[in-house]
Amino acid sequence: MSMLRRAVASLVLLSAAASAAVAAPRLLADLTGKWAVTVATPDGTQPSVMTLTQKADSITGTLESQLGSAPVAGVVKGDSVKFAFQLDMGGQQLVINGAGAMKDKDNMNGVLDVAGLGVMPFTAIRQP
Repeated sequence: MSMLRRAVASLVLLSAAASAAVAAPRLLADLTGKWAVTVATPDGTQPSVMTLTQKADSITGTLESQLGSAPVAGVVKGDSVKFAFQLDMGGQQLVINGAGAMKDKDNMNGVLDVAGLGVMPFTAIRQP
């Protein structure tokens, strides 16, 4: 086999291996359950509890925090999740959009985009 053919064959094999690695299945999230959520705010960490139910790629549930309770709704795709909720802050609705990724089946991290207050990181641990 000529040097050129070997080089081309090697490139084809490397390309196939890279394609297989990219196509490898990602963690399929199942977010059903109770989650202890910690948000890093400019005023320190804020704990809350989020209870979720997942049906196919949709999630619904509630968030309980020091600021109150709110319904949560979102979408799961692979190991990623997007969700939103609103908290009543003295008659004004504070809109919060979250985006996260599963680190493993019981741990997630991401960010909350809190309207008017910026982006804040969060971690969540599934509770037994």
